[in-house]
Amino acid sequence: MSNLPKALTFIALVVIGALSAGYYALSGQKGSEGKIVLATGGLSHYQELGLAYQKALEPYGVELVMRPAVEGFKTLKGLVAEPPEFDAAFIKGGLVGSMQGRLARSKAQEWHSKELGKLRSVGRLFYEPIWVFVRSDFAGQSLRDLKGKRVLTGTRESGTRRIAAQLLRANGVEFSKDNPLMVREELAPDGRQLLAGEAEAAFLIQPADSDTIQSLLHVQGIRLLNFALEADAYANRFPSLTKVMLNRGAVEFEPLTPPDDITLLATSTALVVRAGLEPSLINLLSHAVLNNPRSAFDKAGDPVLFHRPGTFPHISDPEYRVSEETRLLYKTGELPVALRSIAPAVREAGFPYSVTAFIADHGAQTVLLLIPSLVILLPLLRVLPSVYSWSVRRRLLYWYRQLKALEKNLDHPTVQGELAAYQAEIERIDAGVRRIRYPLNFSDQFYHLRLHIDLVRQRLFQKPHAVRMAAE
Repeated sequence: MSNLPKALTFIALVVIGALSAGYYALSGQKGSEGKIVLATGGLSHYQELGLAYQKALEPYGVELVMRPAVEGFKTLKGLVAEPPEFDAAFIKGGLVGSMQGRLARSKAQEWHSKELGKLRSVGRLFYEPIWVFVRSDFAGQSLRDLKGKRVLTGTRESGTRRIAAQLLRANGVEFSKDNPLMVREELAPDGRQLLAGEAEAAFLIQPADSDTIQSLLHVQGIRLLNFALEADAYANRFPSLTKVMLNRGAVEFEPLTPPDDITLLATSTALVVRAGLEPSLINLLSHAVLNNPRSAFDKAGDPVLFHRPGTFPHISDPEYRVSEETRLLYKTGELPVALRSIAPAVREAGFPYSVTAFIADHGAQTVLLLIPSLVILLPLLRVLPSVYSWSVRRRLLYWYRQLKALEKNLDHPTVQGELAAYQAEIERIDAGVRRIRYPLNFSDQFYHLRLHIDLVRQRLFQKPHAVRMAAE
């Protein structure tokens, strides 16, 4: 193909480009804007991860917009709304799980069966233990002992309140919006509501290195409820929960905090996306998650409690389906070739992200379309040089026929008046040949034609002398 004239190469490229453009037009899909709206809630840990993902997505031409003011069930509703308010969100583990089974209210069960299929997980990110703080003089040893007690269960829309509701109901504790003992309030970092006797217990679901938890672990007069006796049963009954151990002295050695081993229940935060999100965006977001795990150290540089290297992120999700794009990316650890190679180049060239999305999402279909087209195109490309050569030779042969007819006339006796007409004809032929544009590799044939024109012209110059001799 490298030997073909530039015109043929251009034709081939136009044909291939037309096929690709035709497929794009026939697909009828709206171009991706290259933007992901992420609900990060009010927790700083979520926002820190959002900033890391934002930086990781930028080289691929994807804008990540963070919405920090929404959390809990309101976030889930925003994900499945039409049109959706968000494309992705950090969701506490156990929130969706609390909306199914006999402990869930009928309205929650209806939402779970109707809307859960619209969500996909792109990874579990880190532990968020369930911290149940009680006063040090509280004699109870389980959630069952909270019957008839005032309990702080988190704000109305928070994921903490719904998860707490499930666990309390499982232990026979009445939980309803009309029950004044289930207080829609969060425990203050100094534990004042417990210390003042305003409540007997408080639920919090936050990472171990959050400022609130670190503060509460050092407050004198309150302690953590120990789930040691039934932790395995909780993990079996509620798949979104796992057992973690807060070992003796894990917080401080002096004073010894905690004074004994404490078994806790823990959820794990999930990054959830709409099932209808552009596949290329799911791929890129999954790649950002996989390559930006949460740090194993807190702001002071100390190891984060319960953190084990290599545990997170992972896609063993008990609540949400994992997208196929995410599953494949976690398995290979690499982006698809189209995204890895083409997306940065498309961004650098200043093209919109929709170009990257089309190549990534429909590259296979385009190739499948081009293969049968190339079966037709390649033989055609082999014929084109012959066709082009024939078209050039056709112009040469036309002037050869004109020249041959003129030369044939010169073989007959000629009168003086005919000579002028013959001379005009030879000049017309010469001028016509000079106007022809031809490729360099046809130069020899054009020069041969012009040489033959000169030979006929020389015969014409000799003809007047022959005419005079005949007249004498």
